[in-house]
Amino acid sequence: MMTLHGGDLAVARARWGEPPGGFCDFSANINPLGPPAGAVAAAQAALAGIAHYPEPFARRLRAALARRHQVDESMVLVGNGAAEVLYLLLRLASGFRVALPEPGFAEYARAARAAGAELLPVAHDRTDPPPQLRRGDWWIICNPHNPTGHLFTPEQLLRAAERTEATLLIDEAFIDLTAAGEAGSVIARVPHRCNLVVVRSLTKFFALPGLRVGYAVAPRWMVAELDAARDPWSVNSLAQAAALAALSDEAYAARTRHWVAVERAYLAEQLASLPGFIVYPPSANFVLVRAPLPAHEIQRRLGPRGVLIRDCRSFAGLTEHHMRLAVRTRPENRRLIALLRSILEEEAP
Repeated sequence: MMTLHGGDLAVARARWGEPPGGFCDFSANINPLGPPAGAVAAAQAALAGIAHYPEPFARRLRAALARRHQVDESMVLVGNGAAEVLYLLLRLASGFRVALPEPGFAEYARAARAAGAELLPVAHDRTDPPPQLRRGDWWIICNPHNPTGHLFTPEQLLRAAERTEATLLIDEAFIDLTAAGEAGSVIARVPHRCNLVVVRSLTKFFALPGLRVGYAVAPRWMVAELDAARDPWSVNSLAQAAALAALSDEAYAARTRHWVAVERAYLAEQLASLPGFIVYPPSANFVLVRAPLPAHEIQRRLGPRGVLIRDCRSFAGLTEHHMRLAVRTRPENRRLIALLRSILEEEAP
């Protein structure tokens, strides 16, 4: 069965069993350094309070994020992962159009459909506003783009916002894993643009996908309207505690930035050395490639060896030969390259 997303270990175990040492998961773009030790300790300490409700609307975390980005707390919307934040925001698109990138994250289309919006697929690297868009419509741009790695400059995105009456939603889930980091973000411009919204994730960079924490910086009226019609306890106590601790760990952030810069270049270079592999220039912690064999065939051979990849057939516009590979540690990256080379050698006449 082909799933919409990577990281589905339950499906992998059902198909291949549990490999010794667990799966080496290149299908999910998560920091392989693991969560910050302080975040784990904070989550463990928060277990003592699970007989009580979480803090409504993640108030302390919201305040910390507002300070981090130097915006007012009333502009911060915290949710149970960036996906929930997307679903909340796109409720405001009900009855309007949503322009979304192809290929792109499957939840864009699912959230827009759930809201009753009309879908308008556009090229993933488009920066000129679709002429069909009007006030009340939405336009989603992913920066850096998942799965291609295409990276927009802040200037390109701000010009796009200036040239449309639609609300421009920038998904920056992977921006802190790019070389520019915060300098490549437009989040600081949200208070100055009435049609600009930025969505961020705390789970990729800090390796906390099981706890689910994401947020948006958006115009005050949007946050107020959505907060008035949502579950106030959607972010659990453990997730709030871990996120607060993670945000304060500058040493972990520095290690992560160094790791991703070195290993992204290494993995891309090694993949490009494989016969028949076409590598898309990466910008974050994943690499899109077009392989000479179908991705599902490569996965069939890697699965029994405990390695998972992201088959990209579910992305509109990509083919069965496209696969996305997360950047992992040097030993894991070397292992993947060796296995891929072995598969190619098995195919050689």
